[in-house]
Amino acid sequence: MSLLSWNCRGLGKSRAVRFLKETVNYYKPNIIFLSETLSKINRIADISRMLGFAGFFVVDVQGHGGGLTLLWKNEGGVQIIDSCSNYIDFEVTKEQVGRWRYTGIYGYPEQGRRIEAWNMLRDLSLRSSLPWCLIGDFNDLMKAEEKKGGRPCARFLLQGFTEAVLDCGLMDLGFEGEMFTWERCRGTDAWVQERLDRGLANQDWKSLFPDDVVKIIEVSTSDHLPLFLDLNRRVYMEKKKRFKFENAWIRESDCYNVIKSCWTEKSNDDIMVRLGRCGVKLEEWGGGLVKEMREKIAEC
Repeated sequence: MSLLSWNCRGLGKSRAVRFLKETVNYYKPNIIFLSETLSKINRIADISRMLGFAGFFVVDVQGHGGGLTLLWKNEGGVQIIDSCSNYIDFEVTKEQVGRWRYTGIYGYPEQGRRIEAWNMLRDLSLRSSLPWCLIGDFNDLMKAEEKKGGRPCARFLLQGFTEAVLDCGLMDLGFEGEMFTWERCRGTDAWVQERLDRGLANQDWKSLFPDDVVKIIEVSTSDHLPLFLDLNRRVYMEKKKRFKFENAWIRESDCYNVIKSCWTEKSNDDIMVRLGRCGVKLEEWGGGLVKEMREKIAEC
């Protein structure tokens, strides 16, 4: 079983919906939590049907901002416990595993409301004794190294969030992928990166899912990167990414050499074997170039 969490910054644009569809097709999450949808219930209903999800729950937008959505498939019973503009609290039941609790979080973006956010976590922690996991955009940092660029985060803010997490008996689930999940002014002198999105869980949750892993998905149409919570990495293996040849590689002189060395390495090999070997080598060689191209595009 798995969950996708994303601050999508609006689902009104077809580009965001297309990215969501591609991500769902690739990672196949059973549950999706979205924040800042900026969308009404009719729009969410259409997206839920398009993605093939049986159930959905919506917290309406507040004026011109906010909006939370929970989507789920038939697998595992989902029961909504409570909700507001900052969270959707729900329980999941699955045979042979039992019952546990999720809270999809969207923390207050205003710095002046941090104490409210920390007390909200403490209040949520007292509502149930089930194994518990929180995931989403907390709009908070725990360590100074979780921010790069701009003014350093005030120590009292780091300490306040950390103390709230400890008071709730929670621990950070860690991550695989990029360190930072949010950014602004990319490619400029004002570029700031922060780890605002994360997963937290109590010890009972960790005992129930000892092999869980949070993967940060690198490509996004939002200024936030999505999180993919995989409850059992041994079972839910990620699909192999399909190889794609980038036409821009042809302009690089090394491209010819990579292909030539693969093709002549074992001249007796079948043509399909040579093509496969060539694809692997090109992906290894060209991966860095693709990242460099993205950075140049962002700079332009």
